[in-house]
Amino acid sequence: MSNSDQPDSSEETGVSEEIGVSEEIGVSDVTAVSEETGASEEVGAEETVAAPGRRLRWSVVVPVALLVASLVAFVSVYWFLFRSDQLTNAAAQQQAVAAAREGTEAVLSYSSENLDQSLAAAKSHLTGDFLDHYSKFTDDVVRPAVTEKGVKTEANVARAAVSQMEPDSAKVLVFVNQVTTSRDRPSPALATSTVMVTLAKKGDTWLIAEFKPI
Repeated sequence: MSNSDQPDSSEETGVSEEIGVSEEIGVSDVTAVSEETGASEEVGAEETVAAPGRRLRWSVVVPVALLVASLVAFVSVYWFLFRSDQLTNAAAQQQAVAAAREGTEAVLSYSSENLDQSLAAAKSHLTGDFLDHYSKFTDDVVRPAVTEKGVKTEANVARAAVSQMEPDSAKVLVFVNQVTTSRDRPSPALATSTVMVTLAKKGDTWLIAEFKPI
């Protein structure tokens, strides 16, 4: 066989190289496609896992939100209805009436024997503008009369009833009997009066804010 009939090794090498390159391209392409396919599968898996996670979060958030809303509603009802009823119920009214009785008797009772103590006791039942008015009235009128003329007066509340009741204020109608004596008139003089006592609640204590004879 002549040399011309034998296959050219360079041609075989070239073909092999071309085939090898093709094979390498094929492998890399397949690998790339596989990787892309795997990535797609992973993304799908993440989406599949994420959806139940979101559902789980909502299943926790919604009940908590409903619980908070229920608590807010309960506190609102307690504050505006139940607590208001407690502050204006029969027990609260009795406290207001008792404060009106004690305060009225203290304001209208005094004598020369213990004037300072009597006036201090009366002031402890008062508040606001009425406290200022009472202090000025006792200094300008009561103290001179008691000291100079020996005036003595004692008040007793015969009856009292709530006229208006609010959580922090109340109006109590009181019927008062007042007995007064002095050096000029030693015989007891009885006077009756009706007073609308307005109370203001300071903490847990009812104090007289207005004292209006009617």
